[in-house]
Amino acid sequence: MAHAIGLDIGSYSIKVSFLKEKAGKYILQNIGVADISEEPIDTLEPEKKNVLIQETLKRLIVEAGIKSKDVAISLSGDQVIARYIKLPYMTREELKGVIRYEAEQYIPFPIEQVVLDFHILGEVTDDGQKKIEVLLVAVKEDIVNYYIKLLESVGLNTVLIDIDTMALHNSFDANYEKKEGETVAIINMGAKFTNLSLIDEGFTRFSRDIPIGGIALTNDIAREFNLGFSESEKLKREHGGIIIESENVILTRIPSKEDKKVRIYSCISNTLGKLVVEIRRAFDFYESSSKKRNIGRVFLCGGTAKLQNMDKFVAERLKIPVEMHNPFNGIEIEKKDDPAFIEKVKQYSSLLPVSIGLAVRKIK
Repeated sequence: MAHAIGLDIGSYSIKVSFLKEKAGKYILQNIGVADISEEPIDTLEPEKKNVLIQETLKRLIVEAGIKSKDVAISLSGDQVIARYIKLPYMTREELKGVIRYEAEQYIPFPIEQVVLDFHILGEVTDDGQKKIEVLLVAVKEDIVNYYIKLLESVGLNTVLIDIDTMALHNSFDANYEKKEGETVAIINMGAKFTNLSLIDEGFTRFSRDIPIGGIALTNDIAREFNLGFSESEKLKREHGGIIIESENVILTRIPSKEDKKVRIYSCISNTLGKLVVEIRRAFDFYESSSKKRNIGRVFLCGGTAKLQNMDKFVAERLKIPVEMHNPFNGIEIEKKDDPAFIEKVKQYSSLLPVSIGLAVRKIK
């Protein structure tokens, strides 16, 4: 029986999922979710940031009753460089020998300062030549060392480092049946970044981290209501929502000071519009390149996706069917007879796909 812990350290919160695998089935044993600070941790002094992460991790591990010390983590955003490239056909062993040389033209740092990895997506014929499609991933070595040492400081051992978009893919694979000929998008709306993955023929063929997330919306609310960040975040969670076109009659009246939902939507709508434009631009680029298929379905997850009507808003703007990604759609829940635990799983499900995907990858 295999066990695995997926640990997702975000810009605002930490999510942990504990899975085991038995007879080919994934079973959820426990989860934990906690905010690190009342402010985004990237705005804090490094020493204070580290202390807060350490304290939150210790608390989560105890609360979740996790005994194992081995964890899988992931990185995203400006910490990661991911490139999809085509190379002359070669075996995996041959590619291992030349990947650092091939990567130099795609990496904007000295090659000796990065940790590299790659995944062969498949074979293609390009201009009559047989080639391989490769996902190349690079992370600066000091970033990798930072997380390894940070986790060591709380007694955890980093056994796997992935990127958010690949973790999302593994979460999707564990929970949904593949449909022949369908391309799907997973959009993870986090605090600082929105991770976008396009999955086609069983592979993530395109990924992008868009630097717009829940923090940007909270900052919009802070300006509108003249509040601090933590108060604005609370207001967003309690009253935030999207007024979709079918409900826009509400906008015909003058908002009162008490009409918080209208005021919140009015002040975040511009940022939301920019985000969807960036998503649409990524879709258009993918759909127009290499005769790729159109995106058939979109799956949403992440804390920002919990805003009321977000799925309807994205579907309306993209003109594509949208549903919430359920990271437990195909995963058995061990404590299924515990109403409090089931409620906790429902409450946090949209926050957990990355940590679930990490645990799945570790088991694999």
